[in-house]
Amino acid sequence: MAYFSKLYVDRYRGIKALKIDELKDVNLIVGDNNCGKTSVLEAIQLLRTSGNLANVYRVSRLRDSIAVNNANSIFDNFICMFPREGEGEYEIAISGICNDKDISFDLKGKKDRILLDTKEFSARKIHISDMPSGETEADAFEGIIRLVYGDEEKVNMVSVNQYSSVTGTPTSDKDDFNIVYVAPFEHLRGSVINRILKNESYKQICIKALQLFDNDIEDIMIFKSDMGNRPVEYIRHKNLGDMPISSYGDGIKKVLALANAIAQAADGILLIDEVETAIHKKYFDDVLRFIVKACKTFHVQLFITTHSIEAIDGLLATQDYDEQDRADDICVCTIKKAENASFSRVLSGREVYENREAFGFEVRL
Repeated sequence: MAYFSKLYVDRYRGIKALKIDELKDVNLIVGDNNCGKTSVLEAIQLLRTSGNLANVYRVSRLRDSIAVNNANSIFDNFICMFPREGEGEYEIAISGICNDKDISFDLKGKKDRILLDTKEFSARKIHISDMPSGETEADAFEGIIRLVYGDEEKVNMVSVNQYSSVTGTPTSDKDDFNIVYVAPFEHLRGSVINRILKNESYKQICIKALQLFDNDIEDIMIFKSDMGNRPVEYIRHKNLGDMPISSYGDGIKKVLALANAIAQAADGILLIDEVETAIHKKYFDDVLRFIVKACKTFHVQLFITTHSIEAIDGLLATQDYDEQDRADDICVCTIKKAENASFSRVLSGREVYENREAFGFEVRL
């Protein structure tokens, strides 16, 4: 099982010197909007042991992944990952301990204006997008990625400009551990049950979770469509018969997307951004209890962001602090934005629970 025990985000987007020295099975990242919660999840993904530019591109584009028309170029998304400290040298620095091994990611370089020639790119078989013919000036970044995991070190040169494309970026390096990210609107993508159906006992657990929303749900399945033989996901309903999942509300789709992601993240790490999206607060306790239990079953370390106090209380309710000993499966990291940087406070789940009970402690601030 992949397991982060420490995480240090020294420099990434608006975050500086974030230190979490005791990560748990369930790690809750909380705070107001635009304080850096999603940035923490992105930083963890940059610690993938492939250490290549393709992974950096992928992480840089996560916030645009649902947009119908992505107006940002690869270069714009890439440059926005760096802390804003004026011109000159750019650097991202993230480190931690995973599976008792030191791990670190460092991306360092400089931004400049350069002269590009279309003929040169064509001769080198480098794909360019929307670049004028002939010579033209462009913003560019030249630097180096250094990723260290235990005794292994990977170093990759980085060259990105405003006409760069994802096409042709090498992706051959394999990861030593599995990281799965669930965006707030992941349930809108479709294909939310393929992993669930591979495990019959887990499927039955997921059906029980769906019955929180509608007790007449009996089964989930995939049929081939009459149009183009395309697979279509269905829910079997006691009264309505077989209905496409697309015809159901976002709450059911979200629970299925989360359940599917947990199975995909088996023996690895699951990152859930804004877990409360599309789920009514009256279901938080039951849905979050299902998520935590399923993660234990599949040996998944969980990181969740939220700005919902009801979701925070729901996660704390998955622990029986009044009965269990001093053991604690939850870490709570509060991110707060101040001026041009984000700062943090780290508490155990028990500390938050006891202060919430006694003093109405507002953990998000």
